[in-house]
Amino acid sequence: MELGYLLAFASGFSFALSDVLTRMASKHVERSMLVLVSLLVGAPYLWLTGVLVGEQIPPPGPALIFAAIGLIHFGVARYLFYTAITGLGASSAAVIVSPVIVLSSFLAWLLLGEDLTIGKVAGAILVALAVFLAADKPSGAPLQGVSRRKGLAAGLAATLIFSISSVAVRYAGASSGSPILGAAISYTAAIPVPLAMVGRSYKPGRLRGRGMFLAVLSALVVTSAQLFRYTALSMVPVVEALVFISLFPVHTAVLAAVLSGESGEKVRLVHAIAAGLAVLGIVLAIRY
Repeated sequence: MELGYLLAFASGFSFALSDVLTRMASKHVERSMLVLVSLLVGAPYLWLTGVLVGEQIPPPGPALIFAAIGLIHFGVARYLFYTAITGLGASSAAVIVSPVIVLSSFLAWLLLGEDLTIGKVAGAILVALAVFLAADKPSGAPLQGVSRRKGLAAGLAATLIFSISSVAVRYAGASSGSPILGAAISYTAAIPVPLAMVGRSYKPGRLRGRGMFLAVLSALVVTSAQLFRYTALSMVPVVEALVFISLFPVHTAVLAAVLSGESGEKVRLVHAIAAGLAVLGIVLAIRY
């Protein structure tokens, strides 16, 4: 199998693991601080990795695109997604954002004139059903005062942003030839967003001990997932890479069930069905 597809699969699994770790960390650390830690830990990790593999700083055009992606994807959408995890649980939140690939296909139809097939329409219906099942019976109890309705709204908003940024990453990464340093630029540009949030809500003493350990571990894993994602999207077509990346709802359901004692998740049959419907819908949208 081509390296790009392996990296896409590794990205999906790493996203799933980071989702569960974020849910565990949410018991101890406020979500804006989790976003900030993920960026402060991830940015030097990506800069160092990019330099070690010999990438060059992207030209001004792609660099600006990477910076813009960082602000909306890692600054805003990551906070929204962490809100969904906090309010609904990792398994439900993963299904909520699973329509990314289907929505990307519809955006390509609207904006780029690409074909809209029956498979894409059927896939969208299945994914919509999966989202309904995941939101109707959340896998986790609300944390930090985040209601189910707020968690759902945040997850859907994150889905829209993730869909747009996936196409932008493909363009910028392929045109610059420096996907890892591009991700580093995105992370660095996003830091002011959670920093401003933390400045208003941070409570001294919250980020220590187990909370600190889980926050840093989640940051390392999600940064690895983004490293794999950016690299995969620069090597293979967006839609094909997203097929493998979008398996993460299944990975999340399995990991949340295995780590249920730590994550506080109750992964039921309905969540497994929702994850399966999401993946089936994605495959239909891509293959037919």
